[in-house]
Amino acid sequence: MSDMNNSIPSEKSPIEVHKRVGLAADVFGKYGDEILAVIRFNVDDQSKAHDIFQDFFVSLVRKPVPSHVEDVRGYLYRAVTHDVIDNSRRTRNHRDNAQKYAHTRKHCVAQEDPGDVAIQAEEVERMLRLIENRLPRREATVLLQRSAHGLSTADTAKRMRLTRRTVSRYLSVATKKIRQFVPKNGDVVE
Repeated sequence: MSDMNNSIPSEKSPIEVHKRVGLAADVFGKYGDEILAVIRFNVDDQSKAHDIFQDFFVSLVRKPVPSHVEDVRGYLYRAVTHDVIDNSRRTRNHRDNAQKYAHTRKHCVAQEDPGDVAIQAEEVERMLRLIENRLPRREATVLLQRSAHGLSTADTAKRMRLTRRTVSRYLSVATKKIRQFVPKNGDVVE
């Protein structure tokens, strides 16, 4: 019953639409409580029950119960159940697509103050200069590979043609030395 486009086809005359709305209203007058009960039973999020209920009314306007159906209650039960499943599937697909999109967007899209961004970039640049100026070349390289470039210890070891243990040792020593130059308040001791 459910349809992504819940509008009523424009080729129907206003009289035909009025007749279909009347038929749907009759069905809802007779079976509305049962329809809502089936929806509530089948949805996890009760806040969506009334939305699905209203969408089902539109579905009945679009596609009334066929006149040859003898068991209207059974027909409605199946149609409502299918609408709930369709709604759940659409919601799940939307959520999954949003998660995939968020996963592909690695950076934050939040608006930041350009001044804060510039200050942050200057601080990072100052830290990089401190690392390069105050540490022996290998320690500085290991620290930059891990911190600035985000490489793992294994990737850093491979890139520098060192063992992982050597990279870990360089990283430990470099971190201790940098902590001497950058006290807890973040000011660099030059």
